[in-house]
Amino acid sequence: MIQQLSIQHLNQLVSLFDEVKIGLTALGLDQWDEKYPHRTDLQKDIEDNSAYGYFEKEELVGYAVFNQLFDVEYNTIEWLNTSDSFIVMHRLCVSPKHQGKGIAKQFVAFGEELCKKQNIKSLRFDAFKKNPISGKLYQKLGYKVLGEVTFRKGQFDCFEKVF
Repeated sequence: MIQQLSIQHLNQLVSLFDEVKIGLTALGLDQWDEKYPHRTDLQKDIEDNSAYGYFEKEELVGYAVFNQLFDVEYNTIEWLNTSDSFIVMHRLCVSPKHQGKGIAKQFVAFGEELCKKQNIKSLRFDAFKKNPISGKLYQKLGYKVLGEVTFRKGQFDCFEKVF
C-alpha cells in the first residue's frame, strides 16, 4: 500500500536507502552513495509533503517522491509536453528483498493517478543509464526516452508519458 510519509517515518526511510544502496553496489551500480540521497534530502521530501512510501504490513519497502521540482539539466530535454503541467518522480527505490513484486510499477501507476486527478498533462523522471532493469520497465509502461542528462554519478535517461 502506498501512503504519504510523515517525519515519524524518517528513520525507516534512511534504513531503506541504506539497504537499497548496498543492493545497488552488489549489482555493480554506484548510482547512490553516502552523499546522495542524504538523510537531509529525505527529510526535506517529507517536509515538502512529496514523500510516499510503499508498506508491506508495517514495513517500509519502497519509496518515491512526486513533485514539480527538477534539476536545471532537465531544461536540455525536448519534452513532449511543453507546458508547465507535469509532475516529476524522484528517488524511486524498492528494498532488494521486495524487488520483482511489481512495487516500482505500482509507484509509476500511483504517479499517473496523481497526474490524472490533478489534470496534470505528464509524468517525467530520469533513470540511471547503467541500470538496464528500470529503463526497460519504464519503456514497457509506455514512457518515451527523450534524451539524457549528466549528474554527479553519470548519465541518466529522461522519460515522459503524456496523458
